[in-house]
Amino acid sequence: MKLTDMTIPRHNNHAFEMRPVPKELVLELLNHAVWAPNHKLREPWRFIYIPYSGKPDWFDKKVPAQLVVTLKSDNSTNRQNEDLAAVFCLIQNFKLLAWERRLGVNVTFHEWMYVQEYCRRLGIPDKEKVAAVLDLAFYSDILETSLTTPSTLNVSWLQ
Repeated sequence: MKLTDMTIPRHNNHAFEMRPVPKELVLELLNHAVWAPNHKLREPWRFIYIPYSGKPDWFDKKVPAQLVVTLKSDNSTNRQNEDLAAVFCLIQNFKLLAWERRLGVNVTFHEWMYVQEYCRRLGIPDKEKVAAVLDLAFYSDILETSLTTPSTLNVSWLQ
């Protein structure tokens, strides 16, 4: 299948199932999604899987599981930007792979991500920071739409 022939799901954020998201499935998807290292082959990410039963009180209770994605801190702005780009390539890979399994992935950002006390409570050392939190849930009503739908791009062409 060509990527341009794929369909992408559109979903209703309220139509998901509260059934558990198996950690084995998350690990399987991550093992494929990590084909996103930067050009120096650094793999700057780490993951913390949090099932519904293990969620701290400051986490969203409306989804059955969450995956915290961390990023190693680097003193070099260039390396930090390269690593952040690689992390978000990994997240996009993960999202695409998850859709094949009817697993919805919502990338979220929270104020607590920037508070060391909360991060330490999750076992995140000071040399790492939270890049994003992925809300995970199996969706029950997925509408398919073509990727080939024309979109307006903001492109400048230099001659």
